[in-house]
Amino acid sequence: CTEKICICNDRQSQKVKSLAQYCLDLRYRRPTKGVIAKRAMHIGKLEGMEVEQNAAESIAESCGNDIRQVLNALQMWSCKRRSGGAKAAAVTYRDLRDRQSDINKDEVLRVSMFDACRTICEGAKNLAGADARAANASLMKRTDAFFVDYALMGLMVHQNYPKVLTGMYNRAKVNDDDDEEEAALNAVYDATEAMSDFGLVEEHLRGGDQNWSLLPLCSILAVKVGHHAGGPNGGFVGGNPEFAGWLGKNSSRGKRMRLLQELRRHLNHRVSADAPELRMNYLPAMRQQFSDLLFRRDGARVSEAIKLMDEYGLDRDDVFESFDEFVFAAKELEQVKFADLDSKSKAAFTRAYNATAHASQALVSEQGAEKKGRKKGGSDDAATELDVVNDDKNVESDGEEDHEENAEELLKKFGRKKKKKAAKTAAGKKGKKK
Repeated sequence: CTEKICICNDRQSQKVKSLAQYCLDLRYRRPTKGVIAKRAMHIGKLEGMEVEQNAAESIAESCGNDIRQVLNALQMWSCKRRSGGAKAAAVTYRDLRDRQSDINKDEVLRVSMFDACRTICEGAKNLAGADARAANASLMKRTDAFFVDYALMGLMVHQNYPKVLTGMYNRAKVNDDDDEEEAALNAVYDATEAMSDFGLVEEHLRGGDQNWSLLPLCSILAVKVGHHAGGPNGGFVGGNPEFAGWLGKNSSRGKRMRLLQELRRHLNHRVSADAPELRMNYLPAMRQQFSDLLFRRDGARVSEAIKLMDEYGLDRDDVFESFDEFVFAAKELEQVKFADLDSKSKAAFTRAYNATAHASQALVSEQGAEKKGRKKGGSDDAATELDVVNDDKNVESDGEEDHEENAEELLKKFGRKKKKKAAKTAAGKKGKKK
């Protein structure tokens, strides 16, 4: 048995919950600033430095409770002793405030992608009566938050800014204030327009132009979305920010486009339509036709369904897997899925389908097989017309030949044993007669 060590940052993730019951769950957390300060004071004493308690706690807090960064800060502070004498090595709270900008760890580096998204989407906060310097600092903070992960931050903002607008609109409805409701709707319009502008700029940034000089403009437009969504006093993202759902939707879209192209290649000898027309006009009608044949109270009409599949060049995976990917999710449509077909009907369909050759097997180039010559008087009409490589029959014939060879060898062996046994028996009888 080999031990494995798994490390995760999100203990509440659903993926971790299914794994945790088979693991020894050891939970660790960052040490508090008090613990770090005590240890920093001990290390400073060993190095000949006098570190005050409040100064050590301030260093730990400014470094985000990062012990490595705290040690680096103490080392930088000790370097002053070489030029200023022994007294300069003492770390006091007053001296720390003067030099804190030199040893402070960048706050943005400690911000997660979700916290950065919250900072952008909620807009400016606590700026009532503030001067221009404070407003500019708030703007720069939200702009820097975009660069925590500029590859995904636009999608994160797109996913979460409607939550801020929803809270604003709900408050307006609760207060029954028409002016406030109108202001909320105007904020929705302005934020959506800013998000659209962001999409246009990012298309030039990541598209064929690859104009990366537009990246600062993208950050400003993302901040503008949060500015309109949060309003003049800032908004609130209810709960934790959600991860960008566009990534999963785009993956599903790519899968369905690939399946649609495969269906189009299978149907191209009967259907002359592009992918959108096939999706909108042909597939619904074909799904309904197969559904009427397979989902029947008096039993599935397997032979008719297979005949229809052969007529259009479809295989079993097209019907039972690909068709289910093109079902509308609306509950009122109540479309059945072929994967829900009862096991008895599905088994009968599989036996009947594997018993014969089919037109879909003619797509040898897609299956990666090489075309072979036609066998004399061996195959069905459909297979002969399309020069089909019947893999199932080839496998069966190979198996039969091997079985015949093995049978012949066994007969020879047993034949020899029987002859030897008969010879021994005859010799024994002769000995007894003598």
